[in-house]
Amino acid sequence: MSRYYAPCAAQKLQHVAYAEELIYPDFEIREPYFAKDEHRDAWRAATSDISERAVLDSGWMAYRGQTGQNFVFNDVKYSASWNLDSWSPKSCMSSLISTSSIQPLSRKEKAADTLLPAVTIAHSPDSYSFQHHLDRVTHIIAQGAHLLHGVQRPYAATGRRGPQRVQDLWARLGYDEEHVLYDQQEVEAETMVFSCRAVLIHPWLSLKTLEAFGIEHDPAPKSGKRNKVVYMTRSDGRALNRGRRIVNEEQVLDGIRALLAERGRGEELVVFNPEDFKTTDDLFSWFNQNVAAVVGPHGGAMINHRWAAKGTFVLEMLPTTRVSMMIFEEASVLSQTYAAIVVPPTQPEDTDMEVDVRDVVELLQKHLGIPGEDPLRRGYHWRAKELGLN
Repeated sequence: MSRYYAPCAAQKLQHVAYAEELIYPDFEIREPYFAKDEHRDAWRAATSDISERAVLDSGWMAYRGQTGQNFVFNDVKYSASWNLDSWSPKSCMSSLISTSSIQPLSRKEKAADTLLPAVTIAHSPDSYSFQHHLDRVTHIIAQGAHLLHGVQRPYAATGRRGPQRVQDLWARLGYDEEHVLYDQQEVEAETMVFSCRAVLIHPWLSLKTLEAFGIEHDPAPKSGKRNKVVYMTRSDGRALNRGRRIVNEEQVLDGIRALLAERGRGEELVVFNPEDFKTTDDLFSWFNQNVAAVVGPHGGAMINHRWAAKGTFVLEMLPTTRVSMMIFEEASVLSQTYAAIVVPPTQPEDTDMEVDVRDVVELLQKHLGIPGEDPLRRGYHWRAKELGLN
């Protein structure tokens, strides 16, 4: 075993009760569907940005050799010397995250009233945001959750308090407000779980998160039919950062409405408004039971595709100046059908876009409500017949 694997590394550390190296199974996800070859070419060129975790191979992004580490410490203090929500290389899931911030308590410190029974460290960048709570904090919690089995009401140490939606996500993970330690540079505990070396993209972590949230991955719709096409606008002033607006958005919406009317299948276009949902439970349930497609420019609102069912069609519009893989990866590992429109921005070095309405209509016509090949498949190099792999 390599000396840097957790069980070996733990032998050099004090007060380690347990350590494990996690070997994540390899997997592959199919590249997006496209309306035009130039969109495909622009998207493929951007895959080099994630080469540290995946490579494009014959139309499939292959994720191989991913590992994680979990440590359990007894009677220790965690001290962070950086801004807990900064994109520091010392933060959870970053390259230089280290257990050196965890040190044994002195005899006097052990006797202090500040000692908590059990704490998980979850100091990831922008942990207060809806987006990064989902793609980072949930993975840290999911990876180490089994180490707290049987522990009554453990604590989680994280960055600053987020909006109500993020507090609701914490509650879904089993941590009420009293058991989330916000923005504390130092934490002392009898038992401390360090699962910060967690994987960013893996179907197991995404599915464990849905399970923790109480969301069925492939439920039968209670209404009998999923018929909502949800459009995620960035033109209503709610976006927290500028850019990535569709400048011809009204024409796009008119084109989608015309297509749905022509199809005559009772499908309805809905422009997403988070204020339509009183609670997070309402949001999750409505997406899970009603949504057939999620369409829009890249942005935080697109993340709501995660509450929709397996097979949902996700169509994302991306400027060539910012080709993000986040929605593509997450939709694909959840077995949702993903397509991308990748176009130059309306102004150099900008991110606003004008998209061809015909491209939007074509992709919806081809994929809306049509079960396709699962975009997620196992990656395994042995191919003996009895293994049942092609």
